[in-house]
Amino acid sequence: MHKQSLILQKKAPKDINELDQAFKLIDQKLDAPSSQLLLMKTRYISIDPIMRVWISGAKTYLPALQQNDIIHAFTLSSPVDSQNDIYFGPAGLQTHFLYDKTNKKKQLIKVPRQMLQMMQKCELQNSNLLTIILNGLPAYYGLVDFCKIQKGQRVVISAAAGATGLFCIQLAINMQCDVIGFTGDKEKIKFLQNQFPTLRIINYKLDDWDKQIENNSVDCYFDNVGEYMLEKMIDKMRKNGKIALCGSMGSSSNYNERQGLSNMNQIIYKRLKLKGITFNQELNKIQAAFDYLFQQFQQKRLRIFQEEYNQLNDTPKALKRLFKGENIGKIIINLDNQAKL
Repeated sequence: MHKQSLILQKKAPKDINELDQAFKLIDQKLDAPSSQLLLMKTRYISIDPIMRVWISGAKTYLPALQQNDIIHAFTLSSPVDSQNDIYFGPAGLQTHFLYDKTNKKKQLIKVPRQMLQMMQKCELQNSNLLTIILNGLPAYYGLVDFCKIQKGQRVVISAAAGATGLFCIQLAINMQCDVIGFTGDKEKIKFLQNQFPTLRIINYKLDDWDKQIENNSVDCYFDNVGEYMLEKMIDKMRKNGKIALCGSMGSSSNYNERQGLSNMNQIIYKRLKLKGITFNQELNKIQAAFDYLFQQFQQKRLRIFQEEYNQLNDTPKALKRLFKGENIGKIIINLDNQAKL
């Protein structure tokens, strides 16, 4: 039995157009499964901004990648002999793999059957579960749980047309907040205007973008960018305002050369609260988060925007699209219809 894998050939170049050089597609032989080792088929792969950090060789909450390692990625997978069972976790860029159920350091999470039933009830596809976990949960944790947004408050969201940003926009609009979204692409501006007529959109590529928001006027800022945009937004925050820190796309290509913030003093005297937000940060609140999101899906107040590719080797192309800011919403590699081993 064989599988295809994408391994790290060299650390990611700074030039996005040369990103293919970091990847190498290989065929690998799989050992035979056993009572301890499940033969798994990767069904869906999530394409995320953090992948650029991983292929740059940085250590995050996952180990630093070395040359010839299978590249990290979050996936949904199933045992080849039990397609009704779905597992979530960082199984990486590979079409198949052997899963050791006894290895507690590399555990996948089996998706509860009732959650899959709720997905069907909400008329969602299985692939949408990756988007809900990796992007919907951070949006909930940042805006609803941490910022505790309320009707009439001003909420600002960066990377507004990205996967997490689109969740944030909808949650804040549904709460009847005064919502402002940042994007830097004309097509994305048109998209956001058509989908969310009440949303105020600011093109951050304009020289005066930061002057379009009054100082000391923002209650909650959901940050997907970091650095220069975060620094500007600290000036815009009200006293006792809250900032949910969910991404650092602004420095993902040069993480070793980050400059930091020059206005830390404002965080102090404005008594701002900042919190790092990840999808897996508060497992004791995960059921409440899913209940909240699924209720909004059932009420048709929440939608998922998703783009798909269909080959493992499409990953570099998909990442280029993401890093160039050409995507709207989530990018998924859908391997579900590929032939079995």
